[in-house]
Order: sequence, then structure tokens, then C-alpha cells
Amino acid sequence: MSPFFLIRLVLDFTAAGLLLVALAYWWLDNMSHELIGTGMFILLLSHNVFNRRWWARLPKAAPGKPSFLTIASNISIALAISALLVTSVLISRAVFAFLPVSGGPTAREIHILAAYWAFILAAVHLGLHWSMIMAVIGRLLRVGAPNAIRTASLRAAAGAIAAWGIHSLFVMGIGDRLIARPSIDFWDFQESTIGFFLHHIAMLGTCACAAHYAAGWLRWAGGVRRVTDAGE
Repeated sequence: MSPFFLIRLVLDFTAAGLLLVALAYWWLDNMSHELIGTGMFILLLSHNVFNRRWWARLPKAAPGKPSFLTIASNISIALAISALLVTSVLISRAVFAFLPVSGGPTAREIHILAAYWAFILAAVHLGLHWSMIMAVIGRLLRVGAPNAIRTASLRAAAGAIAAWGIHSLFVMGIGDRLIARPSIDFWDFQESTIGFFLHHIAMLGTCACAAHYAAGWLRWAGGVRRVTDAGE
């Protein structure tokens, strides 16, 4: 396994972690929030530079290679991150304050909307690549061939995380944030900080699981369809 690939994987997970921390705006001071966001954008830029061949092949992509779900996910997260970056510059009070631009309440609302969509789409992106990630981790940890007990245990853990994540979606009011519905229901960090992050990690796991199994079902359905067509 290439050490360069592992470094890329670590940087990608670091970017996801920075996005999660940046969501805890009321736990941070504004300067820390902007610096964390700037670091995340730099890592995401490097991610796209490393994967520039994927974008170059996109106009010539044949149906299913890459899958429609992957294409839709990548384009959607690129749009969300672009909106997040533009509004970050417009509303910045520290890192980009020297620029002769400014944004008002609308830019701030779009910024929050884009941030939560980026979070959900990042989870979907993670789920679509979960098989590859697990394969890499398996090789690093020298995990043996799959067995029924380990598979059942991992699926049970995924089910538990998904169930908790569904609960967390309601606790954190993500639905309102994804449609930009005004809300004054902010998380009380003085009462619990770890709870905020645990709820968001659970939501990330839920969306990743949904994407992973949806992609698996689409591959299975596509295989069945090809077999059926071949038999006709």
C-alpha cells in the first residue's frame, strides 16, 4: 500500500474532523472558527487536486462507471463547499476581513445552510467509499479473512449507530437547518459539549450507512437486471 495514499486518507479524515468542529460555532470564538474553516478548505483543495483525474474523466464517464450515485454525491458536495467558501469570505470578520467585500444576514443564512448540507453530503461520500476504507484498515491491522461472527458484529454496531443517529437527527433539529428554517434552538455547550459531537458523529454514521447500503443495493439490482436481460 502506498504511503502517499495513506497520507491522503489521513488528510481527508482530518478535513472531515475540521468540518465537524467548525459546526460547533458557539463553542469556539470567531477567530478559531475561521481558522479551522480555512484549514478545512485547504485540505479539501488538496483532496480535489489529488483526485483531478476523476473530474477530468467525468465528461466521458460511461453509465455506471462511476455510478450515478457517486457522481451526484461528488457534484453536490462540490457545490455545497463552493457556497460555503464564498459565504465564508463574505461574512468573515477575521481571516478575510481585509477584502473589500461584505455580506449580510442572507449570506450568513446561506453559510449555515451550506455547512449542514456539506456535513450530510460528506457523510454520504464517506459511505460510498466505506468498502475501500475498510479494506485499507483491514490491511493495516492485518485482519484475516471475513468470518460470520465479525460480519454480524459489525452490522449490529452499524445498526445501533444508525438508530442513535436517527434519534440525533431530531434532537439536533437537522431538518430545520437543511431547509434554512429559522430557529433559536441552539445547543447548550455549558451543559454538554461531548453530547454535541456524539450526536453529530452518530448522524454522520447514519448517513454513511444509508449511502453504503443504498450503493450496495443498486449494484445488486443492476447485476440482477443484467442477468435478466442476458437471459431474454
